[in-house]
Amino acid sequence: MNNKNWYKIVATNNPDHGYKHGFKDIYHFLMRTTWPKVFQFYLITFLFFNTLFALIYLAVPGSISGPHTFRNAFFFSVQTFSTVGYGTVSPLNLYGNIIVVMEIMTGVLTVALTAGLAFAKFSKPSAKLIYSKNILFSTFDSEPVLMFRMANSRGNQITSANVELHRVYPFHTKEGNQIVRFMPLKLIRNYSPVFALSWSVYHPIDSDSPFYKMTREELKKSKDEFYVIFNGVDSAFSQTIHDVHYYKMDDLLIDHRFVDILHRGEDGTRYIDYEKFDQTIPMEGKC
Repeated sequence: MNNKNWYKIVATNNPDHGYKHGFKDIYHFLMRTTWPKVFQFYLITFLFFNTLFALIYLAVPGSISGPHTFRNAFFFSVQTFSTVGYGTVSPLNLYGNIIVVMEIMTGVLTVALTAGLAFAKFSKPSAKLIYSKNILFSTFDSEPVLMFRMANSRGNQITSANVELHRVYPFHTKEGNQIVRFMPLKLIRNYSPVFALSWSVYHPIDSDSPFYKMTREELKKSKDEFYVIFNGVDSAFSQTIHDVHYYKMDDLLIDHRFVDILHRGEDGTRYIDYEKFDQTIPMEGKC
């Protein structure tokens, strides 16, 4: 997601709650987090296990060859954990050999899990889309619309691209409870056979729109939010990719339009001026 989550899950101490945070769902956490955090987690895990086994070796003097120091035990643990085994330090008794077997089993499993996680993260399909900073109350063909624009920042083509725009709004039931509801908003064009450059997405504010006849002040004061869902097929890998984006009402600009960013070079090649991607200008007349 290109911006902060539109929701925040708060963990509680109630064991009946189904939500599991961070390290209680470690695989999902590592798949979603960034590569630097994955490396940090691996480094901490690596140091933890080797420190732990080093202390276990030191618990019984004479279990391994060499001086009875933490440094000697730690580096022997690293050699054993990684299955390198230089041979300069070795177990000397039954206790040492049992610990070596346990550490090798732990090391082989850790390496296998780490390699599997790295492959899964590398092979996971992802979209490199950028979205306009603001969603606009503007016009299209002289009709009022809500609009935003998006672009494919990769050089590949996304085929069978589909975009959805949902209104997220608070709803009060007859019992007085407040819930959050989603309402799909009709778009002028929600499908593109090939998405390679930019895409302006329009929601017409007509009689079918929940914002029909709503004044600018009413629209700005509303607690509505907007949720964008994108799906398509990466033509390079033939894999389905997904992306989501979120707009708050604070991101809404009224009576603005986007600066043109799509240009054609002298050789006929189309290109996007990303420096102006978020730029808007006030409209001369109100929508």
